Amino acid sequence: MKVEVKLLLTFKKEAGPSPNPFYLELSPGTTVAKAVASLPIPSNMPKVVLVNGRLSRDEQVLEEGDLLVVFPPLEGG
Repeated sequence: MKVEVKLLLTFKKEAGPSPNPFYLELSPGTTVAKAVASLPIPSNMPKVVLVNGRLSRDEQVLEEGDLLVVFPPLEGG
């Protein structure tokens, strides 16, 4: 199945010159955690992950055509 991925802010820079957004080809039943682990961003960095515009859980199963957006937590005041 194909999932669209969009990296934002510093994660976009970490991914280098790859296209953004891009598509991941995943096996049916792949969770958000497994998909995020396969991305070209450091695994030790905190992340906010949205699936189709909603905050996701690591165990959420992705479906064909989902949009996965990943960005670092925002700070400021």
